[in-house]
Amino acid sequence: MLMYHAIEPAGADSDADAHYTVSPTAFEAQLDAFAALGRAPRSVRDLLAEAAEGGPRGPAVAITFDDGHASNAAAAERLIARGAGADFFVNPALVGHRHRLSWAELRAMSAAGLSIQSHGHTHDYLDGMTEDGVADTLGRSKAAIEDALGAPVTLFAPPGGRMHPALDRLAEAAGYRALCTSRSGTWTPGRGDAAIPRLAVLASSDLERVRRWAQADPLLIARARLRGGALDAMKRLLGNGTYERLRTAALGRRA
Repeated sequence: MLMYHAIEPAGADSDADAHYTVSPTAFEAQLDAFAALGRAPRSVRDLLAEAAEGGPRGPAVAITFDDGHASNAAAAERLIARGAGADFFVNPALVGHRHRLSWAELRAMSAAGLSIQSHGHTHDYLDGMTEDGVADTLGRSKAAIEDALGAPVTLFAPPGGRMHPALDRLAEAAGYRALCTSRSGTWTPGRGDAAIPRLAVLASSDLERVRRWAQADPLLIARARLRGGALDAMKRLLGNGTYERLRTAALGRRA
């Protein structure tokens, strides 16, 4: 399970976080690597549907995109040209804003078979919300995307990976089938709980690392879990505001 954000050249005139931005050249090389491994990029939506019907068609790497950045339209074209799939998690309140995908682009992506899912109504972090606030962003985003695209929304990715303690229960009540988290790990469709781990592909993620992630290399997965656990602990200790200020000072623009 891989998580992408923006796919654009370094220094592009957009608000994308450079730390989470993968160049088009690197993305194309990663897609080539998946093809060489015989692991076609697929959407979580489709893999879950196949698991419910008896199992996936074969080895796959599930890929997702968070935030609905405008550069995802070109990434979607690359995937469609390869007959591949992916899930795109968007914030309805931000669709059509500067550097964000439009509803027209999302409709075209959905019509081509790509999966458009919820990243919350806005990009506000859930761990700072009340239960009512979480329930509202779950319900409003789901309804807005379904109304605009005419396709079911069954997956939710929490903005910034921040998890509210009641998110599992509230998401199930709102009609979501699974959560795509920012916790590192491997995933087998149809097994385990509804919280699906993902590995974040960064600007610094070299091709060999991404290739080994796609093969579920146990050593690299363990390292990613340790790093992710340390970051989660730091976020809880510092709080979102302090963590984001320190992160911005160290890395630049926030996600």
